[in-house]
Amino acid sequence: MEKAQTNKNKQTGRKTQLGDIADALGISKATVSRAISGKGRVSAETRKKVSACIKELNYRPNMIAKSLSENKTYNIGIVIPMDNMESEAPFFQTCLMGITRRCAMRNYDTLAIGTDRNDYSQLRRVVRNGKADGIIITRPLADGIMEKFLTEENIPYVVIGRSEEKNAYTVDSDHRRGCCELTSYLLMNNPPESIALFIGSMEQTVNRSRYDGFCDAFAASEIQPQRDMIFKGAETPIQIKNIVSELISKTPRCVICGDDMLCVKLLSELSQEGKSIPDDMRVASFYDSIYLDSYSPPITSLRFSAGEIGAEAATVLLDILSGISAEKNTSLGFEMLVRSSTL
Repeated sequence: MEKAQTNKNKQTGRKTQLGDIADALGISKATVSRAISGKGRVSAETRKKVSACIKELNYRPNMIAKSLSENKTYNIGIVIPMDNMESEAPFFQTCLMGITRRCAMRNYDTLAIGTDRNDYSQLRRVVRNGKADGIIITRPLADGIMEKFLTEENIPYVVIGRSEEKNAYTVDSDHRRGCCELTSYLLMNNPPESIALFIGSMEQTVNRSRYDGFCDAFAASEIQPQRDMIFKGAETPIQIKNIVSELISKTPRCVICGDDMLCVKLLSELSQEGKSIPDDMRVASFYDSIYLDSYSPPITSLRFSAGEIGAEAATVLLDILSGISAEKNTSLGFEMLVRSSTL
């Protein structure tokens, strides 16, 4: 009878329904539903027959009906910062691909949520309209405003990066240790007082981690970094240009850039000034990307896998939603690439 039902569905082009399985086995739809969901009293023999019939008839559950019955959307919201620089796009794109692929493997779809530091209205709307079962924050800020909101709304979430919320689940590369190791390497090859740091806004938790790693390296060497050689808060093009001009005027022997975007700006300005790397100035970056690939000489930097970070964040959140125990704080590795820009 199962084969006859299969042939009938193929001829009509109609998808197999729950009732088709019930008819083929001569049992009620309620029994089939309990066998599929695992809820309610159903014999092991009946479950086995239902499972075999599902394969035979190529049954695919109606996800809308499934979501309604289980009070789930099977959507994961991904918070994407809309105020990021264009040059930050490769990280978020690769991270998003990692999240989406891992979610698809677990039968979840993804929903992009655009925010900036002063406007979380889309996130609030998605959550309060019940459009997502959980949220992944891709760029947390120091005030933790998104985490606080999600906690108040009782929505499971995972933060990619460092969070000020103690109960937040986080997934990140070990930026602090990586930046400490890179700074320590540079301290061995340059006078400490001649090393400058060029880093972005301290509102971004990733920059705080990078800055802490920089300071850790100096502390381990029992040396104090030169405060007038630390340039923080570079964000807008005008700010960056002004800081780069001031930084170059200090004539540091070595400059560590907080990320690839700042490094590109510095390299461009040095080129316009006719300065040679590494002869006139050594340059390194706390983050490697495709934007640094075309530079000659190659730039010393730290490499982190954005795709792996995204996939792991999705795994943690999906485990939470499935009632599976998950690590509270997951730290992934990095690779230090020592290249000729600092030799």
